[in-house]
Amino acid sequence: MKRIAATLLTATAGLATLAIALPATASADPAQCTVQNRAAAHAAAAPKVAAYLAAHPDLSAELAHIRTLPKDQRKAERQSYRQAHPDLIAGLRGARQPVIDYRHACHR
Repeated sequence: MKRIAATLLTATAGLATLAIALPATASADPAQCTVQNRAAAHAAAAPKVAAYLAAHPDLSAELAHIRTLPKDQRKAERQSYRQAHPDLIAGLRGARQPVIDYRHACHR
């Protein structure tokens, strides 16, 4: 009988801990950080990015070139291009703003 009472007490304590921990974990994830909102941010940015790259073929070519480089050289090439063309990068960043906003809100 003592063994059953001890098991029930342990199980009840475990359930109580779980019941307290789950709402705290769920509330840490804001309502705006859903898969649907992520997809909406990407869907909003995609046509803007495509239009921006179509209007700036030199930027599109540079991004394609960077993807062909070995991984260890990509960062340096991106930084070099960003420093040489801050206006193009700012425009691309503006086109990607919905995705940037989502990431800032959800990946702190």
